[in-house]
Amino acid sequence: MESLTQMLRALATDGNKHRAKVDKRKQRSVFRDILRAVEVETVKFGPERMYIDCWVKKRTYDTFKEILGSGMQYHLQSNEFLRNVFELGPPVMLDAATLKTMKISRFERHLYNSAAFKARTKARSKCRDKRADVGEFF
Repeated sequence: MESLTQMLRALATDGNKHRAKVDKRKQRSVFRDILRAVEVETVKFGPERMYIDCWVKKRTYDTFKEILGSGMQYHLQSNEFLRNVFELGPPVMLDAATLKTMKISRFERHLYNSAAFKARTKARSKCRDKRADVGEFF
């Protein structure tokens, strides 16, 4: 299965020069679609994960996803019928203490956001410097 996925990935990103541009575009599009159908998909909902590894499971998941829309995550966590369809077992009930330990604290979230803000600011200032350098030559 792994060798098939590697081959499909290679064909989905093929860039041979001896083929026409339109043919390459069609080939990549077709093999990307095939790759999406063959690859194992992982769906995360709460602390759990569901691996979609067969065509029937994928079609069933896509159908329920189309019907339920944005409520799919909630139903995968708590709806017993849906959990039986996907063979997930009984719903996992987490107490407040477990949920609190899984959650990132406000201070940690602030540190992460401030580091991201600083990196963004530095990257922007570098780009602005480059624009200023280019303007001197005209």
